[in-house]
Amino acid sequence: MQLLTERVGSIQARQRDAATESFLRLRLSPAPPPQPIPLLVITADGGRVQTIQDDPDEKWKENKVGVAYDALPEPEQPGAEYHGPPPITRSVVATMAPWEKLGTHLSAVANRRGYAHALQTIFISDGAKGIRSIREQSFPDAAFVLDWAHAAEHVHQTSQAAFGNSPQADTWAEQQKARLWNGKLDLFLKDIRTLADKLGPPPPKANPNDPRRILANQLDYFSTNRAGLDYPTFRKRGWPIGSGIIESTIKQIAKRVKGTEKHWTTTGAEQTLQVVAQILSEDQSWELFWKSYSCAVAA
Repeated sequence: MQLLTERVGSIQARQRDAATESFLRLRLSPAPPPQPIPLLVITADGGRVQTIQDDPDEKWKENKVGVAYDALPEPEQPGAEYHGPPPITRSVVATMAPWEKLGTHLSAVANRRGYAHALQTIFISDGAKGIRSIREQSFPDAAFVLDWAHAAEHVHQTSQAAFGNSPQADTWAEQQKARLWNGKLDLFLKDIRTLADKLGPPPPKANPNDPRRILANQLDYFSTNRAGLDYPTFRKRGWPIGSGIIESTIKQIAKRVKGTEKHWTTTGAEQTLQVVAQILSEDQSWELFWKSYSCAVAA
């Protein structure tokens, strides 16, 4: 069964590469859809795959996953808990290659999904450097949304560094999350900067767990990703503010490729990822692949 999976995945990988190359070379957009796409969401994140390596420390590699999906904006209603719009149709792309390569594959998929004709386009993710690079290079015109859960997590990391495990840390974190939620970014960043200044700059060889290093890193994280922190505007426009779609997709992929007893060659992992990505896609790509494959075999 695995040999068949890798054979099919090899064909799919070649087709993906050809489609991406064609998009990069020609930059042609499909015809406008009959109905405008209200919102196209792009998101990406990484999972883990265990590969066959001589060095045990090099076994676990990152597989990169991207998703494009359409949605209907659902603006926030007064007094109601905000959830954001659910996805309508999901397209999945995955690779063992570097983030830059995922960015080109994901841009080709987004183009196929009508990115150029969408009324609104957003890129939602955490603030990791690799993901930020593909957003800036492949989707520079998309609005950026920093995943709310990751933002809240970084707030708590900041409070722990400043106040330790204390009630004051919890109080400070809740206050800052409220400021973030309500768009008071100047006050939010000012408070983090005040904490960092109080402890002083980290020495050049400061341990990663040094509170001074943590506070400096958190200030840089929020400052760098400031464009993605305008949560009141995002909710007003009815955009998603959580990256649960990409996280659930990665969990689904992990059921097939991740495990302490699963050991992959890089090529085998890449081929298997293609099959899983197409199966998870809801855009008929799996069905269209088999239709074209059957026609090719019959010919």
